[in-house]
Amino acid sequence: MKKLTLAFCCITAILFAGCSGCKEVSPVIRFGSEKVTDTTYLINPVPAAQPHNVLVEEFTGESCSNCPAGRAILDKAISSNPAGSINVISLYQNIEGECRPPDTANYDLRTDDASTIANSIIYNNIEDVNFGALPGAGIDRVPLSAGTGAWLSKTDWAGQISSRLASPDSINLSVYSTCKNGIATITVGITYTQAMSTLQNLSIAVVEDSIIDFQEVSFGAVDHFYVFNDVLVGMVTPAGTGDPILSTMAVKEAGRFVQRVYSYTIPVSHKKGLVNPSHCRVVAFVHRPQSASPDFQIYQSQQTKLMGP
Repeated sequence: MKKLTLAFCCITAILFAGCSGCKEVSPVIRFGSEKVTDTTYLINPVPAAQPHNVLVEEFTGESCSNCPAGRAILDKAISSNPAGSINVISLYQNIEGECRPPDTANYDLRTDDASTIANSIIYNNIEDVNFGALPGAGIDRVPLSAGTGAWLSKTDWAGQISSRLASPDSINLSVYSTCKNGIATITVGITYTQAMSTLQNLSIAVVEDSIIDFQEVSFGAVDHFYVFNDVLVGMVTPAGTGDPILSTMAVKEAGRFVQRVYSYTIPVSHKKGLVNPSHCRVVAFVHRPQSASPDFQIYQSQQTKLMGP
């Protein structure tokens, strides 16, 4: 039995962290809305740190004529950097105003999860209640300066993305997803490349690309063939807060590896319009919890196809 356990941990470590040795296996199973399995152990040698990937939480709307210009900034950043180095989650709050779709639209992309994130302490309870509030974004949930909040206007996005791409990392992250009968199994691997005594949480989002529908592009004018990408379908983990990672462990030493597995039922539809699972991706990110206010920074993010490779 000990030989089997050792073999399992070594195989898993190779898949997710590229290690040559492992020890200390400690599985924990938690039951909630989704079944979650945690496994943690030490690996040796400690792998080198990955380059930092930037997570962008874009707050946008289907009736926001200023929002396509904001999206163009993100598209330029994505195309100008290595694939996967900029991970975007487009958030349509479940409220009226600029977030609601044009009356003749085929899709309503608003979600309660988007509203929960916007109304969290991370973004100072911001809502799209006034015309012209959108677009906004969080870039790794890091403010431009102390005390200014994580919500940034589009004029600040490019500079903040460039700054965060150069940030050193102490956490490596991997994510893998498979799907069968409408249920995705999402496996996340987290490796600490340096000792850390701070708290971290894990968040996982499912986003959809290539949705073609109506988008307001100027006051009273609508693009009937606008392509929506990175649209939030739903959060696998609690919106805004995420799930704690080894919260009872005072220090996560260098080489500490955590594997977490989620079972996620893919929604059939958005608020209006069907979800296409083959166009969906999983975006996972490790971040400081809301209890760490005002430091909500995101340490690392990764993405993969929902339906598997």
